[in-house]
Amino acid sequence: MDGHVVVGYDGSPESVAAVRWAAGSAGRLGAPLEVVHVWGIAGHLDTPPVSAASAYVRAGAQEVADEGAEVARSTAPQLQVTAVLDDGPPARALVRRAAGARLVVLGRHGSARLSGVLLGSVALGTVQHAPCPVVVVPRTQVDRASTGLVVVGVDGSRHSLGAVDAAGLYATGAGARLRAVACWQAPANSRSLAAWLRENPARSASDLAAQHAEEALEAAVARLRERYPQVEVEPQVEEGPAAHVLARHAEKADLLVVGTRGRGGLAGLVMGSVSQWLVARAACPVLVSRAVPD
Repeated sequence: MDGHVVVGYDGSPESVAAVRWAAGSAGRLGAPLEVVHVWGIAGHLDTPPVSAASAYVRAGAQEVADEGAEVARSTAPQLQVTAVLDDGPPARALVRRAAGARLVVLGRHGSARLSGVLLGSVALGTVQHAPCPVVVVPRTQVDRASTGLVVVGVDGSRHSLGAVDAAGLYATGAGARLRAVACWQAPANSRSLAAWLRENPARSASDLAAQHAEEALEAAVARLRERYPQVEVEPQVEEGPAAHVLARHAEKADLLVVGTRGRGGLAGLVMGSVSQWLVARAACPVLVSRAVPD
């Protein structure tokens, strides 16, 4: 996990929380931090101002970037921090800055509705296209003390394995312990389930669901112990809706890691329903990994 950490800053309380979390994480990872403020006149950043008014606007935008960098320095005084002014649509600019980065960090803004879940358009666009993991930080993160715990949701899917790798990399760099959580629920009654039960009278559908969760967790833990041996791993299987179970664990975590889509994801969505719900509502920052291992 080489490279820098990128954080978006626009002066809002949500972006203050994001910068503070990014500064702390960059310090733990030993990575430099870029605090990026995006102003809205695409194509004018590197050209001479066309008027005194545009020069004034650009100077004000630079002040916002510098303000964000000062927030980072006050949080982590030893950290290497750069204030960056970029232009164009914010999500596009942040994706561009993410090339070669370890993480992109954003504050959680609830300005766009997707499948009944509030998720800011900048966060959504960045998650969809960034080449590295994206962390979305809630405003309430400002006063939370570190717990040294990273939680990752596991379901046996390829996207889940990508989340496992991202969690292992982050926990290794941050010196955190890692809790891998697999959830299961009894499947709803259906014609296919009834046929399966007739053919397998000795086993219940709940037993099968629990077994699948345990197998997914075993595979994830084996991967973590092989690839990230320095990390202390806590395996856990729980019954219940994945979003609610993971949200409960997030209450005592520094970071929750999820894949963009798992076995419960909805076809046609870039983010699965569980990931969407957690990004919008979890008490701690949520890292979304788009990686799909071979």
